Amino acid sequence: MINRTDHIRKFYRGLWYPVLVAGLVFAGHLTGWDVPFAAAVLISAIPGLLVMHDAEFLLAPFMMVTFTVTARYYDGDYHYERYLQKPWSMIAIAAAAATLAALVWFLFRNRRSVNRLKQPSVFISLAVLSAVMAFNGSFNPVYTPKNLAFAAYFALSTVFVYLLFALYGNFDRTAADRFLSCVVVTGILILAELIAAYFTRVKFSEGTIVKESVVVGWGVWTSVGGMLAFLMPAPFYFARWHRHGWAFYLLGLAMFAGTLFSQSRGALLVGGVSLLICLALVCAGGPNRRMNRIFTSVLVAVGAVGALLLSRRFRVLIQNFADYGFGDNGRFALWQAGWKHFLTYPVFGSGFYDSYVSEWNFVVYPYLYHNTLVQMLAACGAAGLLAYLWHRFVTARLVLQNRNVPKTFMGVCILGLLLFSLIDVLFFKTYPTVIYAIMLVYMETSGQKDGEPL
Repeated sequence: MINRTDHIRKFYRGLWYPVLVAGLVFAGHLTGWDVPFAAAVLISAIPGLLVMHDAEFLLAPFMMVTFTVTARYYDGDYHYERYLQKPWSMIAIAAAAATLAALVWFLFRNRRSVNRLKQPSVFISLAVLSAVMAFNGSFNPVYTPKNLAFAAYFALSTVFVYLLFALYGNFDRTAADRFLSCVVVTGILILAELIAAYFTRVKFSEGTIVKESVVVGWGVWTSVGGMLAFLMPAPFYFARWHRHGWAFYLLGLAMFAGTLFSQSRGALLVGGVSLLICLALVCAGGPNRRMNRIFTSVLVAVGAVGALLLSRRFRVLIQNFADYGFGDNGRFALWQAGWKHFLTYPVFGSGFYDSYVSEWNFVVYPYLYHNTLVQMLAACGAAGLLAYLWHRFVTARLVLQNRNVPKTFMGVCILGLLLFSLIDVLFFKTYPTVIYAIMLVYMETSGQKDGEPL
């Protein structure tokens, strides 16, 4: 006989809990009541923390809660100080404290059944990267404790998240499917928020989209486009073999269209590269390869005809790309400044908070150099860059060794994140690094699907 606890566990193991979390996040984002709905997301995890034996159900709140942040109060600045004002601060503190207490109890209650790290080298490289980052700006006379705080913030979103899911995860044969389904739900959520932005705050001027108005609260156009390019391969994974693969194929195309509507040139470029790789993968193998080949052929034909017949309407979307062209939008100056900071402090860098715009007034994030390699050199010096490159080597080896279908698609996701981070700041934001750290765990533990060698 199934008791109440079994019903609760069944709910948290299924797809409905991620859908519930996405619904709460979207409601808070759309209504402007982001703090109460984010608190509701945290509280929704408490019953699971009291009865579940693995941490897989925490995928949804960890991956999505940040996207609750609304654009309702954005006017060129984010006004983070409103979260420190009553009653918002009291709601947030109470929800966070209750959830943290339940999480501690969950960790203690399940301490005897923790997993062994399957590939310690990945964890070690991530931990070393975070440890080296903690020394950023050590020899700079204008050193600030915020440098250490930012490194700790990065470690919390990567090392802690990695350990939580690696030690307490549930890694059976379909674990990668369940993780990627949560990635798909997260992509749908971000796409829905972008669509909502077009109905509420995006502006048009002289027949073109005002790029600076494409804001969703937790990020601007580049962040939205970069996240969609990062998550887009997940639907194509299901398009390769799922019985409703056609729906996932269309969803992947919709997420790629989102990179276009985000008005981010970098996201469109990186998304285009990821799309080509995904189309090659779904056409090369899998039970749905015949259907996918037909879909892809139709897509190419329809795209060519549509570009001719709808060129005037299409111009509204691409006008900003044409106006900016291949201009660097100030990035070359940023990279040059970063190089100068590295030459001045070559061992541990100048620190995250002594940068191109040192008076940057964001509460959490410093002003970043829009290139991961330059950022590591400038902020963390040669030591930081070497630690980062070692981590990159370890993750590349993870992707290439013992290849299988889910690992390959997750590798394409990470490739999109890393390519985009060569021209933007996404790798040093919290919401992508949380997903990135979890993805590393599921890449390590993914099993090859029957009949699908790669």
